[in-house]
Amino acid sequence: MAWAQVSTNMDALPSAAVSSSHHAPVGHKQRKVAHAQNTTNSQPPAKAKATPAPTPAGYSRKLDIPAKAPTPTVITPPPFPVALHPPVPAATVVPAATSHSHTEPLQGGALRVLFDPNSADLNEETIEAVRHYAQSMAPKTEVRFILHSYANVPGNDISMPRRLALSRALAIRGLLVQNGIATTRIYPIAQGRPTADDTAPTERLDIRPESNPPPVETPLSADQPSNEKTPKP
Repeated sequence: MAWAQVSTNMDALPSAAVSSSHHAPVGHKQRKVAHAQNTTNSQPPAKAKATPAPTPAGYSRKLDIPAKAPTPTVITPPPFPVALHPPVPAATVVPAATSHSHTEPLQGGALRVLFDPNSADLNEETIEAVRHYAQSMAPKTEVRFILHSYANVPGNDISMPRRLALSRALAIRGLLVQNGIATTRIYPIAQGRPTADDTAPTERLDIRPESNPPPVETPLSADQPSNEKTPKP
């Protein structure tokens, strides 16, 4: 009987890495590695922090809010008397003896004043007629007066007829103011030359009374309460 001798070199054998999970199945290890990779890839990348811009000199990033509202400024009266100037009175209309002006009544309580060509003068009779008209209309405070003034000056200059018409309107306005009609009720309009279809005398001024328009009512907004009471059902 023959014996075979076998020798083993333990140092030549590959060394296995010692792990606590060496008993785990191969499939379990693959699933664990894949789960770790998916978890890492699903996390959003970290955002880089923005560097704040430098604050300019003389400015601050903190809001400067006062602790309470500022005290209202009280304006004290001056220590010296202040002169109060009265309103400028209307110019005095001096009668002209050479004037051939006169007046004519119109419908609706209006009055027409007729002038000489190239003149704004009024004689004593015309001044007295306008004065009497103003005194009779002064108590009617709900009425205003429109002064339509015309003038026909020869030539092609359009400014000269308006200037003469304005001089006539200011003269009549002065008479109305001096006899009790407030300036806020008088509206002079220097028309200048009449239009081609105007058949009335060219050298005239018409005082036309009109009722003051009613005040414009401002509509209430959505957040403004109304003073009207809601009727009960």
